[in-house]
Amino acid sequence: MRAPATLLCLALVLGGAAAAQENEETAPARRPRSGATARTPAASARDEASFLRQLADAQRGLSEQIQQSKEALDTMRGDLAARHDEQLATDQEVKALREEVKGLYVESSTVKQQIDALKDDVAGVNSNVSGFRTFSGFFLAAMILMVFLILVLSIRR
Repeated sequence: MRAPATLLCLALVLGGAAAAQENEETAPARRPRSGATARTPAASARDEASFLRQLADAQRGLSEQIQQSKEALDTMRGDLAARHDEQLATDQEVKALREEVKGLYVESSTVKQQIDALKDDVAGVNSNVSGFRTFSGFFLAAMILMVFLILVLSIRR
């Protein structure tokens, strides 16, 4: 993250240095050559003041560009932090869902075991009911036989 910011600042500084060098190269071209009329100290002071104003303007422009670059970098950092927070939240959700799936797996395994135990209990009840039906059948047969015996004995008398 620092490498692009460093390269951006370096490019801005080199651009400013190139602009300053260009201004220096054009400044002597404006000056009269030897043999031409010499400038007065006021004219050379005006040229220097003009050059300094141009330099100050270039410096302000570079300063604004650097400020804009800093703001863009701060925006990117903010976006990166937001994405990082979103990623952490997503990781937390995934972790919670994994734990929930583990819990559901354990719960379903427990339910399966309980169903198997109930199947065994139902099989035991079915065998008990079958045994009870058999026992009640014998009991009813014995009762009917006794009633029949009582009836036969009472008629015989």
